Amino acid sequence: MRNKQHVTKEIVELSAIKASYNHYLASGRSIFEVENTTQLHYNLCVINRSLRQLFEELKGLNEQLATDNRQLKTNNGQLAMGSYFISPEFKALETRAIMQFNSDRRFTITE
Repeated sequence: MRNKQHVTKEIVELSAIKASYNHYLASGRSIFEVENTTQLHYNLCVINRSLRQLFEELKGLNEQLATDNRQLKTNNGQLAMGSYFISPEFKALETRAIMQFNSDRRFTITE
């Protein structure tokens, strides 16, 4: 199965091509160049069909990610990460360590 980023990249590329086709078809040159216009109308139909399929695939990927995220949470309040579990005690220790790091004057956070 393809990655969500690859699908969105393809959607952006096809949308740019579709926009350029529409720009040409709206120009005055398209009235006189009938063969190019006919070919562009056909290509536009193909692109629209491809975009619909990509949007369906993206919708499926989003639904799959949502179900995967729901499955990560267990009923004990622990968060499953692969075969590992993060306990609430570990989360508290991690939070306390971050707070101590932030309060220590030797370290500064710069952006």
